[in-house]
Amino acid sequence: MRLRLPELLKTRRLTAYALAKRSDGRISIPLAYRLAKSDGLFGSVRPQTLAALCDVLKVRPGQLFERISAPKQHKRG
Repeated sequence: MRLRLPELLKTRRLTAYALAKRSDGRISIPLAYRLAKSDGLFGSVRPQTLAALCDVLKVRPGQLFERISAPKQHKRG
């Protein structure tokens, strides 16, 4: 899975800093910058953070994520 936050911020003309400020303290500034990385890859997202992202960006949880295909594994003979 990939977090689509970079694209969502760009289309809304928001920065990671603005995202953190609009979350009223629910998303810290360092966390906002980590989540807004250009590759969108992440380890995990807490439910409270997910709710804050949805509230600030006015989206549903499914709109925050994009499924990416896993790298193909080669079979060993």
